[in-house]
Amino acid sequence: MLIKRKNLILIGIYVAGILFFPRLVGLLIAFIRGYTYEYARESMYVLSLTNFIIYAMLCGILLRLTCDIFKQDFQRIGSWGAFFKQMGFGLLCTFGAALLGNSIVMLLGTIETAMNQELVVTALATRPFLMIITIVFLGPIVEEIIFRLVLMNLFNWRPIHNVIISSLIFGLVHVLIGGLIHIIPYFLMGLVLGYFYLKHNNAWHITILHILHNGLTVVLVFWSQHMLDLYASL
Repeated sequence: MLIKRKNLILIGIYVAGILFFPRLVGLLIAFIRGYTYEYARESMYVLSLTNFIIYAMLCGILLRLTCDIFKQDFQRIGSWGAFFKQMGFGLLCTFGAALLGNSIVMLLGTIETAMNQELVVTALATRPFLMIITIVFLGPIVEEIIFRLVLMNLFNWRPIHNVIISSLIFGLVHVLIGGLIHIIPYFLMGLVLGYFYLKHNNAWHITILHILHNGLTVVLVFWSQHMLDLYASL
């Protein structure tokens, strides 16, 4: 468990990373490549590269500050067979949460895709390599350090309260750019990840689970796009 002072430092680094660094990195890319800043803001290439750089920086810094926890938790994994069975069950839970959340959103009368998801799908189509690394690996590592390891240990609240608050913040961060109703599936996924962290108290369980979930989601995105292209060609 991290001490409170270190938790606050990690939160400060994360907030700076997602709120302030993107504009600076975007400006730097625009300057180096000779783009206007207006073009850079609209360019999916610049957006993908900026996200990659920001999350790579955050991942390196946060892992450096929490490496002791990951080392200790790795040693506490008893059976890898049991570990991967837990990952299988966890994937059923995360995809079940996503299905339930999206179904609730549709029942509430919204059929539009979350803006965050639309941007991700577009970026995957234009710059797949950068986005795959960011979405599948860098993003989950950063988010699990902040939303589970840090936020769930920041206050001396009851465990269920820590899970709910961290899940709400997890959802809000994913819908900052619009579509507040789409917080529901992210909130439910946060509850699942929070439950797994409470149950196993291990950074590897939630990080690997999040990576596997995002990886399978990316595979499904590419598969669905392939099927749409196939039907369009008939």
